[in-house]
Amino acid sequence: MVPLSVHSGCSFMQGTSGIEALCRHAAALGYDRLALTDTDNLCGLWSFVSACRREGLRPIIGAQITDPRFSVRAVCLVKNASGYANLCRLLTRRHTDSDFGLKSALPELAGGLLLLTADPDLLSICNDAGMDIAAAMPVRPVGAASPLRQTARRLNIPLAAVPDSFFLRPGDFSLHRMLRAIARKTAPGRLGPGDTAPKDAFLASPAEYRQRFAVCPEAVENTRVLAERLCFTGPDFGRVMPPYEHASPQEAAGRLRQAAWEGARQRYGQIPESVSRRLCRELEIISEKGFCGYFLVVADIVRQSPRTCGRGSGAASLVAYCLGITNVCPVRYNLYFERFLNPGRADPPDMDVDFAWDERDSVISGVLSKYAGRAAMVSNHVCFQPRMAVRETARAFGLTDREISHVTRGLPGGWEAGISDENWLQHLAAHPRMRGTDLSEPWPEILCMARRITGLPRYLSLHPGGVVITPSRIDTYVPVQHAPKGVPMVHWEKDGAEDAGLVKIDLLGNRSLGVIRDALANIRENGAAFNEQAWVPEEDGTTRDALARGETMGCFYIESPAMRLLQKKTRVGDFTHLVIHSSIIRPAANEVIQEYIRRLHGGSWEPIHPRMTDVLNETYGLMVFQEDVSRTAVSVAGFSHAEADGLRRVMSKKDRQRHLQDYYVRFAAGAKQRGVNAADIENIWRMIMSFSGYSFCKPHSASYARVSFQAAYLKSHYPAEFMAAVISNQGGFYSTFAYVSEARRLGLTILPPDAENSRVRWTGRDRTLRVGFLSIRDLSQTTRERIIGQRRRRGFSDAGDFFERVRPDEAEARALIHSGALDRFSPEKHRAALLWQYTGVLVCRSRTAGRAGSACR
Repeated sequence: MVPLSVHSGCSFMQGTSGIEALCRHAAALGYDRLALTDTDNLCGLWSFVSACRREGLRPIIGAQITDPRFSVRAVCLVKNASGYANLCRLLTRRHTDSDFGLKSALPELAGGLLLLTADPDLLSICNDAGMDIAAAMPVRPVGAASPLRQTARRLNIPLAAVPDSFFLRPGDFSLHRMLRAIARKTAPGRLGPGDTAPKDAFLASPAEYRQRFAVCPEAVENTRVLAERLCFTGPDFGRVMPPYEHASPQEAAGRLRQAAWEGARQRYGQIPESVSRRLCRELEIISEKGFCGYFLVVADIVRQSPRTCGRGSGAASLVAYCLGITNVCPVRYNLYFERFLNPGRADPPDMDVDFAWDERDSVISGVLSKYAGRAAMVSNHVCFQPRMAVRETARAFGLTDREISHVTRGLPGGWEAGISDENWLQHLAAHPRMRGTDLSEPWPEILCMARRITGLPRYLSLHPGGVVITPSRIDTYVPVQHAPKGVPMVHWEKDGAEDAGLVKIDLLGNRSLGVIRDALANIRENGAAFNEQAWVPEEDGTTRDALARGETMGCFYIESPAMRLLQKKTRVGDFTHLVIHSSIIRPAANEVIQEYIRRLHGGSWEPIHPRMTDVLNETYGLMVFQEDVSRTAVSVAGFSHAEADGLRRVMSKKDRQRHLQDYYVRFAAGAKQRGVNAADIENIWRMIMSFSGYSFCKPHSASYARVSFQAAYLKSHYPAEFMAAVISNQGGFYSTFAYVSEARRLGLTILPPDAENSRVRWTGRDRTLRVGFLSIRDLSQTTRERIIGQRRRRGFSDAGDFFERVRPDEAEARALIHSGALDRFSPEKHRAALLWQYTGVLVCRSRTAGRAGSACR
């Protein structure tokens, strides 16, 4: 017996098990191969392939496709690469074509697929179309007179035992039923027979299936016969790079080389020898790895916006800097290119680019439009988290939101694992945050059920900005569906896309870029000359002094209390140290931070071993950046750059313990061979292990530090224009009230909103800030814009004129009056009189409407 219709938790709100647990259970039952056929998706494909490899199972790739209009479904199993592409296209059409129907779609895209269905009509249609099909006998055998067996006999097609498995064990049915109740927003007791799978839809042993289908043993045997025809064990695309305007690799390499040297001349003028050498080396590696088109595509995307922040490890690339993708010179700041790319690295590069937060959607829209049919966004697999699981389970039990909130507000952020439900409930009740919380019935049952649900996938959402572009139709690589906002989205999250070889480009939003953009616009509008081309805020003494004092409220990434305190304690505000601070400022790094401050202020220190001196000299012998791990492994243990990067990557994985022991053995052997004693090896390894959870790579920190410096410069020299931009962009670490208080601390005067002078956004000039209409509660965007539009035509003569032309509703009129925006129309600030006047306008308007209605009658 081979299970040919098996569902994991990726059959959203149906399957009850994680993929790893499913494969482990199948192997324990004695299966040597297993199909994963989640409902209408391939979301779990790469986790399934990996788990099968670990458990010694042969994976069978497929999906169960449902008809949205009729109760018809079919299991489609992949026989070869052509069948895989057709399955992806079928699933894409299932999600994107409003007229999709299985009976019309399957014959067109049947090549390379084995179809299993229990629907006699669909069997006949597919047989007439020449498809490879089998009759799927459901959970229990059907009689010889059933339409399914008669159709199979008439068409001379095999009959196979294909019971659906939605859970692992009989006891998991209650969990399946709860998921179905949550999905249907009802109580489990109100579910109908067709709302859930049968109670015996669990993955049974081969012996139990043989017993179930004892009256039809050939149906069991046929599952193995059919499985022998399924040779496909997963797609192997290699690396799927976005092509640049369909240019050949040689043409792309030539264009990249030309663009990089032109960019270098613009960046440096007379190109220094160090830059020339590094540029040649990088271009050679990029060309050798076949990444030239990728760099050109990203550079094209970046050109859509004048203000970006290329960050992440890609900022270590001089080529990226010369193309304008990044904005920090990797030669000047000694950024480690091998962290981003090296000859031995197998996986593709990963570029992260920030755009102003309100420009990002249009940038992504432009990319998806330009590469229509070949581009889509990466998805997120949103899973049940503890509070969400409790809330949804409690609702299914019929509890009110008030009762639910009373418990969920005190819940800890995660569940204790590895203990029985009874002990776990006792532990939970004793938690300090749960003291005094009533956990009487039905809460024990709710909490235990929620604990089992936690971690299961619930739905797909959009990744914040990950975009993949393919050389040909993207729906032949991966199924695509539309997110609620209409954007095409692949079924895989970022790790799955990476495992597949798809190259992700992260196009993300950053509010601080909007702040800097708007502050500069304010400065120019106020008549000040500002030459951005010659702007080097890192070298401005006033800005450095402000940073050293921690006066950075409103400045990107360095405005949190912890960061401002670190700046005050270190008393340094230069760019090099700000880069260090941007990476070291993590809760887990408190001990390292204290030691760093001690060493910074002259405290003595020695490297653990002389081989680490050059690696960690600029960070006072401490590991601060991600690449410090890689560089230490190269210097101390003789790792290649690729091996060292592999160690760094494994450290960030959830299953890192599975692989770290191998790396330790290689590290210890290499270090010993290079003369490092056992005690130093242990100390260095301990430093590497303790370091892993709280760092950026240096290029990322340097990119952020540059944006921080720009913000700090603007705050130091143009405080009114800058603070207006901070508040207008409605983001940051603090509330608007806190930023207004900071503006007052800077000596700025806050002017109230004014119908004649305010704009939608806040404005700053000289030493004053004017409140913008966006900060008036209950005032709609339409009314804000109408005020501006009417004012452009001519000024408002009085309050009545304002009410007649702007026509605010009652809530908006009250908000405008109480905010002081109409005080100019009542010099004595008699706001009650303004409210009375508005009431009079409403009465006149009502009478006029009444007379017009009478005239019509």
